[in-house]
Parts: sequence; C-alpha cells; structure tokens
Amino acid sequence: MTEIKHLVLGPLETNCYFLRDTETGDVLVVDPAWYEPALEQEVEAAGAEHIKGILLTHCHFDHMMGVSRLQKKTGAPVFLPVQESHFPADPALTLAYMVPGGMEPFETGGLVSEGKPLTAGSLTLRPIHTPGHTIGSHCFLIDDILIAGDTLFCGSVGRTDHPTGNTAMIMQSVRRLAALPGGTRVYPGHGPETTIDRERRYNPYLQ
Repeated sequence: MTEIKHLVLGPLETNCYFLRDTETGDVLVVDPAWYEPALEQEVEAAGAEHIKGILLTHCHFDHMMGVSRLQKKTGAPVFLPVQESHFPADPALTLAYMVPGGMEPFETGGLVSEGKPLTAGSLTLRPIHTPGHTIGSHCFLIDDILIAGDTLFCGSVGRTDHPTGNTAMIMQSVRRLAALPGGTRVYPGHGPETTIDRERRYNPYLQ
C-alpha cells in the first residue's frame, strides 16, 4: 500500500509529495521545491536511508530548488523527464534566472519516459507523458494516486506561456488524463487535491 504525505514549500507554494510504501518504508520524494525545515523534518521522520529517489514532474525551478541539498543528505538518485535532460543547466528553461543566486547543481540519476515503469526501492510508478506546461511534463500513477505536476489542477490546467509550453499540447494531455478511472486521486503541483471524476464534471478544460 502506498501512503502519500503532502508539504507546501517555497514562495510559490509548490506541493511536494512523499510517497511511502507502508510495508517496506521506502520513500520517493516528488518535486522538493525548497529545502525548508518542513522538508528536512519529513526526511528525518522517514529516515534518510529510506529515501530511494527524488522525482521531478518537470524542470521548473519552483519544483526543484531543494533537490541538491536533498540529494546530498540522502544520496538518492534524481529522476527527471527525458525530454528535459538539458533543462537543469539552462536557467532560461528552468526559469531559475528569476531566483537570486540561481539553483544549486545536482546529479541526474535517471531519465523517465512513458512506457518505462519508474522503480525506486519497492515503489513502482507508471509515467504518463503530458506535454503542454513544458515539453517534458509527466504525470505519474501509483495505485489510485496520480501525481499531476503542473499539468492538471483542481478546476484548471497549467500555464503554457513559458519556454516549451504549448496550449494545444496541454489540452490533448488533460483529455488523456480525463480517461483515467473517476476515482483516481489527483495530486497537483499547486493547490488542493482533487479527483478525475470531479475534474470531468467541473473543470472547464475537460469539458
């Protein structure tokens, strides 16, 4: 069984998620936006040795400013979308030019792509390529949980006016997500959680 814990980090109130296998204690951290006390406390509670991976839904700075320090503390590999393997080195693509001092570099441990399950310890996720917010944006399914990044929000979708964004693509992506079972729980990159059923009913972009 997979347990999910939710933190809100950084000035842009980014959702960071801790996915934990309740049987083994293995943990995957998704989008560690900022290395704040709340994140450090959660890592200590989980046990640094149990952090088996750090996963990025896409490579915007507000989802990965905490990656470098988290990687140093845990030694966990960092997984990011194959289409964005070059993003971390380019502040124009990560938007890190907006942050004084920029973003600390980190080592990439693996590239994720649709059709290839992502395994971190005892956790296995199904990647779904959902371009639109960025070219490599991915959502991830595990059990009835969908980690949606900045593709699908409660009542809305991600913006498409940053580099590699594309409105037609994100509309196609969210239509794919709308075909998932209605009871799928959606955990977005910002804002409250929702369900696929609720979004099919009330999200104007899914009508």
